[in-house]
Amino acid sequence: MMREQILRVKAEEDKIPLLVVGNKSDLEERRQVPIEEARSKAEEWGVQYVETSAKTRANVDKVFFDLMREIRAKKMSENKDKNGKKSSKNKKSFKERCCLL
Repeated sequence: MMREQILRVKAEEDKIPLLVVGNKSDLEERRQVPIEEARSKAEEWGVQYVETSAKTRANVDKVFFDLMREIRAKKMSENKDKNGKKSSKNKKSFKERCCLL
């Protein structure tokens, strides 16, 4: 499963920003994973579950913005931890702080 691969690669990190996303929610009659199963898996992993539909545009933007909020919160938490010990030696150059998405 993709989650296990991500966790294996990012093993040094304790919390990786993740969402469980069910797609094609407009095709309810062809559902392959029951909603309760998806929700329980998301709860087990401690992440949010959202259903989307590209056809109806349902929750497509929400998923993107929710994930960006998760990433921002993680980065702010890391920065808060790092900034607890301020010194001129710990200052990073602009290149080291810059992140392109």
